[in-house]
Amino acid sequence: MKKQIAMFFAAAATLALTSCGGGWNEENKTSMKETCTSLQEIIYPDDAKAICDCYVDKLATTYPDADMTPDQSMAVLDECSADAKKKAEAESERKMQEMLDGLDASMDSLENAAQ
Repeated sequence: MKKQIAMFFAAAATLALTSCGGGWNEENKTSMKETCTSLQEIIYPDDAKAICDCYVDKLATTYPDADMTPDQSMAVLDECSADAKKKAEAESERKMQEMLDGLDASMDSLENAAQ
C-alpha cells in the first residue's frame, strides 16, 4: 500500500509538472512540497517534510525543465525516503521482537504454572 501511494504521487506529480511545461518556479515547488508532505505523512509521519523537501529540491535540480518520467521521479522519491524507510523497518522489527519476547515470557509463565 505504501509503495502504491508513493508511485501514484510520483506519477501524478510528473504529469502535473510536465503538462504545464516551463520547468520549476517557487509556486509549483511549494505546491508540490505541500502535496508530497500530506501524502508522505501517511507513510512516514515524522519524516514527511524532510523527505519532500529533499524530493522536490532534487527534482528541480536534476530536472530543471520538469521533464522527468514517473520512473525517474519515483527513483528520486525512493532515494529521499531511504533513511525514513530504514528507520520504520527498524521500529517494526523492534516492536515484533517485543511481541515475541512477551510471548516467550507468557509461555514460560504457563510452563512454570503447569509444573
